[in-house]
Amino acid sequence: MEALSKLEIELLRILQKNSRFDINQLTKKLNMSRSAVYDRIKKLENEGYIKNYVALIDPKKVGLNFTVIVNVSLNSQQIGVVEAFSKQVAALDEVIEGYVTGGIFDYVLKVVVKDPDAFNDFIAKKLSIIPNISKIQSSFVMHYIKQSTILPF
Repeated sequence: MEALSKLEIELLRILQKNSRFDINQLTKKLNMSRSAVYDRIKKLENEGYIKNYVALIDPKKVGLNFTVIVNVSLNSQQIGVVEAFSKQVAALDEVIEGYVTGGIFDYVLKVVVKDPDAFNDFIAKKLSIIPNISKIQSSFVMHYIKQSTILPF
């Protein structure tokens, strides 16, 4: 982050809270011209600080009422096995977040589905058929305490 100016850091903070900014409010807040703001945004995009712009959808509004944290252990940690498993899991639409982890489990997955029956189908027909799984443990989310995409920098 040393390469970023204070204005660029502030711009990133604003954009991560709401990327549908009002350019007039943004120019006033940053004390910059419209073209300077757009130039800085383009620079931050080109340098990879801004990866994408998305709409955050309420899962319940689209019928996805069941969230599960799934821990997975593999029977081998050889690079080929890990890479193959990672690629297969990344292709599953129900997995909205996935992490390779150290410790007791090799992976932590956040899975969102319609209901418990849909989760059972996901486990039986999609996840458990992937080779090299030795253990799957699931925790059902009762309610969210915090969900955020805002990085604390």
